[in-house]
Amino acid sequence: MIIQVIQHDPLLPLGYIKDWAKENNYQVNTARIYEGDPLPVDETFDLLVILGGRQTAYETENYPFVVEEAEWLKKLVDENQSMLAICLGAQILSTALGGEVQRMAHMEIGWHYLYEVEGATQHPLLQGLPSEIRLFQHHQDFFSIPERAEKVYYNQNCNNQGFVVNDNILALQFHPEIDAVGIEEFLAKDQIYEPEEEVLVQTEKQIINDEKFEAGRKYLYNLMDNYKAVINQPRPHEV
Repeated sequence: MIIQVIQHDPLLPLGYIKDWAKENNYQVNTARIYEGDPLPVDETFDLLVILGGRQTAYETENYPFVVEEAEWLKKLVDENQSMLAICLGAQILSTALGGEVQRMAHMEIGWHYLYEVEGATQHPLLQGLPSEIRLFQHHQDFFSIPERAEKVYYNQNCNNQGFVVNDNILALQFHPEIDAVGIEEFLAKDQIYEPEEEVLVQTEKQIINDEKFEAGRKYLYNLMDNYKAVINQPRPHEV
């Protein structure tokens, strides 16, 4: 099995996904967009993982790669390619399917609760996952739910936190993949924000001291096991 990764930012690597892939003997290939790597348009893979980044999905003059990436993702969706899109990756996927990305009134940084939409656990990729969980967030933009997608996550800060397309594509605004090392490196090198509102933006000390990493690892491993089951199960082509 092959996992193809699109990495937009050196401070947002695979994290727990890398650990899961190693334990399950998955090959991982990475296109580092921030280093100028081209999109792997001629490659064949079982799962595409599109990671987050500090760029935006709508400032295409500053980030021209977004346009090409969105066009490629739309083509892959039409071909029924399995995907996991996280944060910026989810925002680009939304625009690829006709959605919009907008700026929130406040940033959402730190450990925040996520809630599943009623009935979402019936989706093949969400089976066995908790209906309520507190995971890491770091964003000020948010996506709309495209017409061909179904909303599966929300919270009080940002109504659209996740959507699915078909039985093998999941887009998440939050970061289940990030581990303790990844958060420490991110906070050490990224701009540190002072809390605007305590409920939305936590301090660096609050983020580091909050022991939610194991919950994130369990969520991510369960999610990736679901992807493995879906990928290995023959299914008719869906558009």
